[in-house]
Amino acid sequence: MEPLPHGIRRIGVIGAGVMGSGIAQWIAARGCDVLLRDVQPACLDRAGEVMRGLFDGAVERGKLSAADAASGWRRIATTTGWEGFDTCDLVIEAIVEDVAAKRKLFTEVVARVGEDTLLASNTSALPIEEIAGHVPNPARTLGLHFFNPVSRMPLVELVVGPATSAATAARALGFVRALGKSPITCRSSPGFLVTRVLFFYLNEAVRRWEQGVPVLEIDRALREFGWPMGPLRLIDEVGVDVTVLIFRELAHYFPGRFAPTTTCGWMLAAGLKGRKNGAGRGFYRYEDEGEMINEQELVSLFSGRSTGGPVPARRDIAGELMRIMVDEAQRCLTAGVVQSPGDVDFALRSGAGFPASRGGLMEWARVAGIV
Repeated sequence: MEPLPHGIRRIGVIGAGVMGSGIAQWIAARGCDVLLRDVQPACLDRAGEVMRGLFDGAVERGKLSAADAASGWRRIATTTGWEGFDTCDLVIEAIVEDVAAKRKLFTEVVARVGEDTLLASNTSALPIEEIAGHVPNPARTLGLHFFNPVSRMPLVELVVGPATSAATAARALGFVRALGKSPITCRSSPGFLVTRVLFFYLNEAVRRWEQGVPVLEIDRALREFGWPMGPLRLIDEVGVDVTVLIFRELAHYFPGRFAPTTTCGWMLAAGLKGRKNGAGRGFYRYEDEGEMINEQELVSLFSGRSTGGPVPARRDIAGELMRIMVDEAQRCLTAGVVQSPGDVDFALRSGAGFPASRGGLMEWARVAGIV
């Protein structure tokens, strides 16, 4: 492991859900002391089980020795209060993706940490200035967007807000690299790069289903293109609840351009949350015998779906959806969210699973004559 950057030795993580526990475990495994906070003791108990499993899995895969895993586990402390946060060099919040909740949390945090403590959000889509622009010395605020699962996804989007200082960005960049992650620097903007491009694509995939294209045809089309899973299967993995939330955020920030589909909202109301948290039903059903398409239940829920029209060829489905991604990536480049087509290609390969055999999104678009 690289030497940790000066001044970052003790990290507070707020929110003991899937992301918070994954971040805490990864950081502790790489030599830092971690203080994990959640207001619900039951969440901390579940997080402890998750982190134990992550350490055990790393040992089984040969990523950590048993001794290093034991040391990492001892470096994690948990709390439902604020004791110990005054000694943290960096605090990362990983609570619910709600701007008001995050803003309130940052107000609480700044009253309990030092003046030089870096303050980061793991938000996947909310502009940093909307979450933390109100805190004293906002130059120390930024985004550190880890990807799920933290133990397997190499990318971290380092999100620089209008007030983020160069010194803050440099310290955070060094810290992320010392963790063994692959950072990409993004300008603060709704959805940053990966979430924005990916969810425009997912929204259009749902729209194809609403237009009458079967789940299986949509997902097979993108798997044949090279993706490890189709877009509707990916929604189940991300969580239908998270998908609905991000669709709403993108519709809010891009009102003239992002028209959210409604199927996921109907699914959520009916308890079809995807695979997340063991819900078991979404676009697919997840049972002991494996995964099965859940088309019949979806059709019964969503009365506005078109039926009876011709189903496009899979190659055409894939081409249309990939062009949605290319168009949004181009807008990100034009707006300076990231600096180069190479940044786009790297981020979508390492953060979203874009097929490496295609080189990258923009490389594919160049070869295909789209850009």
